[in-house]
Amino acid sequence: MALFRILLWVLCAAPMADLVWRTFVSGLGPNPQETLLRETGTWCLVLLLVTLGVTPMRSVLQWGELIRVRRMLGLWTFAWAVVHLLCFWAFEHDFIWANVFLDGLKRPFVTLGLLAFAILSLLAATSHQWAMRTLGSRWKKLHRLVYLAAIAACVHFVLHRAGKNNFTDPAIAGSIFLGLMLLRSRWLRWQPGRSRGIEKV
Repeated sequence: MALFRILLWVLCAAPMADLVWRTFVSGLGPNPQETLLRETGTWCLVLLLVTLGVTPMRSVLQWGELIRVRRMLGLWTFAWAVVHLLCFWAFEHDFIWANVFLDGLKRPFVTLGLLAFAILSLLAATSHQWAMRTLGSRWKKLHRLVYLAAIAACVHFVLHRAGKNNFTDPAIAGSIFLGLMLLRSRWLRWQPGRSRGIEKV
């Protein structure tokens, strides 16, 4: 399991290392700002979907230890979300936070992106053992907000790419999310008592 965790950590970090290399060495193409915004947002969504897939895949694969990587994946998702927001703050609003929030009041896709980020921030801040012990049963209820974050992120992705006449990538992301929710709902039916609120997030 330790080797698997290390491999997974490297896989999560590799795209960020690649972006840093391309930013300072090989270049990001004719529109580097758009490239950074697009790729940081895409990787954030990819890792969010992978994180959501841990629980149903643990059941499908009958591999209980798989759940131990979920926190790491969630924190990597948050790391990518932070970089994505910082790029948006810098490139779209010239390092002025007030303009970011004003934009959130005007454009729905920005509103949903900020909502997803706020939820991911809360989940990252309460991902440690102390928070789990302090919150008790409320911790699981709080961390089910990850599904709201995923919905907000997917719709954010759809609205943004639709403005650029790109419907393929959002369709793929949406299909994966719906597929994961279907797997989860079937898993809950297979587990007696799980639907009464004692299932894992």
